[in-house]
Amino acid sequence: MSDELEILLVEDDEDTRANLTDILELDGHRIRSANRFAAVRNSGMNRETDLVILDRRLPDGEAETLLPELMQLLPCAEFIVVTGYADMDSTIAALRLGVTDYILKPINPDAIRQRVARLARQRQTDRDLLREQNFANQVLATAEAIILVLDLEGRIVRFNPYFTQITGWKLDDVRGLDWFDTCVQEQDREWLRELFISTAANTHSTGVLNPILTTDCRLRQIRWSNSTLKGDDGEIVSVLAIGADVTELIDAQNSASRAQRLAAIGQTVAGLAHESRNALHRIQASVEILQLDIPPESELREEVDSIQRASKELTTALEEVRNYAAPMHLHRELALLPEVWRRVWRYLELQRSGRDAEIIEVQTGCECPVDMDVMRLEQVFRNLFENALSACEDPVRIHLECQCGGPDFILLNIQDNGPGLCAEKREKLFEPFFTTKTRGTGLGMSIVQRIIDAHEGDIQIVEPNLPEANPHGARYLIRLPKHTSAVESLCCQRRMTANA
Repeated sequence: MSDELEILLVEDDEDTRANLTDILELDGHRIRSANRFAAVRNSGMNRETDLVILDRRLPDGEAETLLPELMQLLPCAEFIVVTGYADMDSTIAALRLGVTDYILKPINPDAIRQRVARLARQRQTDRDLLREQNFANQVLATAEAIILVLDLEGRIVRFNPYFTQITGWKLDDVRGLDWFDTCVQEQDREWLRELFISTAANTHSTGVLNPILTTDCRLRQIRWSNSTLKGDDGEIVSVLAIGADVTELIDAQNSASRAQRLAAIGQTVAGLAHESRNALHRIQASVEILQLDIPPESELREEVDSIQRASKELTTALEEVRNYAAPMHLHRELALLPEVWRRVWRYLELQRSGRDAEIIEVQTGCECPVDMDVMRLEQVFRNLFENALSACEDPVRIHLECQCGGPDFILLNIQDNGPGLCAEKREKLFEPFFTTKTRGTGLGMSIVQRIIDAHEGDIQIVEPNLPEANPHGARYLIRLPKHTSAVESLCCQRRMTANA
């Protein structure tokens, strides 16, 4: 039977010991008996003992003296003291030591059976609760889903190890902090707080999709199912959120969508380029002939020059679209990122001529090389720097930080002091043909993303974190894989060059 107990009976009266053994064995309990405490100590303790029935007065001691040692030896057992010599002081002393029950002799068989049966049911209930608790703990520890508990103020109460695994947040570091201010990006906080308030009012919600911030400022896309937890009085005490990480799924869908768009763009542009190239060449040739025939001071010359500029802009736009749609092949070599962006900044010297523009390198101490296509990465920095120069009023300050973000990647943080981007523009920034400028194809940032993706990295636009620059500026976070195995060889080359 499931409520059987392992019972240790310590009784010096042989008849009482025999009677109790017979009574309890009839109910299926397993009995081990002894006539004194020394016999128990010498025979060894069964630490799985559930119940000890102890005579108060034994030949080698009284219960009040023996109980502390016995409780230490059998920490999981319950204790019942039986005695024919009861007094108030000994009863109080036994109960203070943690005795479950105190029974007077002669023992009523039905009374002892009922008390042991009640204890057996309680022990079985405890085992069931422990089993359920162990199961729940195992689910929390191994489930590949986020399990998050917030109090009714939106503060973090608990989350499971999987949440730490995908975000980097540790429970001891964020327990008691506001969930929305800590793990939710600014543009999502208002509507998610409203949803939280609705959920806390006992409204179940499912299928809610929103990104959460990781410790390295990346975003993980999570699909949530939200409900409430209630206390013993039936009142709601917290909100339970179960989340599935769908970041890879969404990325795969976006990649497939981008691939389809690229294929369509490529086919369209290939035909358009074929039809347009000869016409543009004819326009350019005709313009050059007209420029030879029309003096520079003529009013017509300005119109001809305007035609030439328009022709070149159309050629540039067509080439940019063609390059965007074409497959990207990298020509890799080892190089350091700071050297690349500093070279690009020098290339833009004419473009920033006469302006108060400066790059501020913040704690840049990363000497890990990147296996990169240098020309492609130069294109990335050129786009980001040109966007900052276009968006920012003087003085232009571009804060740039390059750090080893872990054993496998380099983290590049670029932030300007411009007006920044609203939430809607942030979401669309990397979409093809989206632009915030009055001119251009809107492919610059899409190309930047393609280049970073081709390098097996990622780029995100995130909330600014340098208030001294501008609390509303644009901030880009770029992650690129680093190749630590090549660090020493590159450093050796540099040392040899320096020594030479």
